[in-house]
Amino acid sequence: MAQPTHSHHETISQLTKAFAFPIAAYDGLVDQFIKELDEGLRVEDAMPMIPTFVYELPTGQEKNKILSLDLGGTNLRVCRTTLAGNGEFDIVHKKWTISDELKKGPGKGLFAWIADRIEEFLSTSCQNDHLEDTYPLGMTFSFPCEQLDINVGKLINWTKGFRGLDVVGHDVVKILQDCIDAKGLKITVNSLINDTVGTLLATTYKHPGCEIGIIFGTGTNCAYLEDQANITKIKPTAANFKSPTNQQLINTEWGAFGNKSGALPTNDYDRRLDQKSSQPGNQLYEKMVSGLYVSELTRIVIHDLAHSGELFAGTAKTAKTDQELGDLAIKERLDGAMMGAFEGDTSANLDVIDQHFKSHYNLDTSLGDRETIKHICQLISARAARLSAVGIAALIKKRELLAKPKKIIVGIDGSLFNKYPNFRQHLEGALNEIFDAATVKAKISLIHAEDGSGVGGAIAAYLACKQLHKI
Repeated sequence: MAQPTHSHHETISQLTKAFAFPIAAYDGLVDQFIKELDEGLRVEDAMPMIPTFVYELPTGQEKNKILSLDLGGTNLRVCRTTLAGNGEFDIVHKKWTISDELKKGPGKGLFAWIADRIEEFLSTSCQNDHLEDTYPLGMTFSFPCEQLDINVGKLINWTKGFRGLDVVGHDVVKILQDCIDAKGLKITVNSLINDTVGTLLATTYKHPGCEIGIIFGTGTNCAYLEDQANITKIKPTAANFKSPTNQQLINTEWGAFGNKSGALPTNDYDRRLDQKSSQPGNQLYEKMVSGLYVSELTRIVIHDLAHSGELFAGTAKTAKTDQELGDLAIKERLDGAMMGAFEGDTSANLDVIDQHFKSHYNLDTSLGDRETIKHICQLISARAARLSAVGIAALIKKRELLAKPKKIIVGIDGSLFNKYPNFRQHLEGALNEIFDAATVKAKISLIHAEDGSGVGGAIAAYLACKQLHKI
């Protein structure tokens, strides 16, 4: 990336060094990543590596009408997916905003509301269906659960502003099923997955052979297909120890990479972000890769330079106080969309950056300021993309996928991958550096996943029916 022409060269040089990611660092990080993946399959107190009890991937030939729901931090979405075979599907869905009252009220009230919305969806979007059998429903649930089976998940704790303590420690599938049964709806909630597993299932349905699904968005996570024999932390006496396929999908929760090993190449800005986070010392990989944290890291760097008089100082070269910086001095008041807009500003005078700082922070910027801000975004996002490639490369090497004759398909969803300027290019460039460009071109395909929460949830429900010999 080009050096800014109007900026403080010493500052730019220091920042470039702080966020540098040399090619020589790849091999050691990939090896350590593989080590932590393997450790998580053996013992509990490591990278989570959570068994999902999904024992196979779709072939793309599945056919049925299935319901799914996606409960996230802001919205509830209910879907009816028609799997048509040959990787084809049709989806009808309806979305509702979850009110603060529902988020902060009793959890059972929230689940009763969800059952009401399912009933509403059936009456408005499925009125032409004439099915005498019970609808299967797959549940994509974006909150921490202790998963005990494909259709059993005890809520560990709420996140994202939800407070329904009455359901913490209880099986969320059973709670929802009880609410559905109370309304007399012919629906069976038969599977519980997270969005990463959904991403893998949805991608594989359209692109058979895909074995890795990844989210690079506000957060980051990965699911992949593992040999059951390698998941040695599951005891032979445990329920569902034996997989009918001798394989199982694993939800890695790989944001925890580096928590204990200290392997990640952090700098002072990273350490400050971690110390002020809600979980210091945890999710260190996610804090260097995901949209929520890289934008906060950008804000910290800009705030630091403003405090030292290197940004927004004007001709007087005076340092800015937090009062003068306003929202820029407040945690998480610069988001990933803003950061992407800064990096994507191609106007001659970087007018997008200029207008943003005037309207959002009431700050005047010089051209040098704007060039420096764009360069900060480029440095931080490029490092995030390169670290993202480390995780992909680790799974490819761990599973020895390059030795297999088929092409490696990686399904990816999330705003960083889909929308952030240059992220995908940097990610692909890093894979070229880890392997080589010819190998990547011939063997590795990064595919944009389609609707992992909706279609993926439906496929999980289909596979659950298949496991129970109901399809």
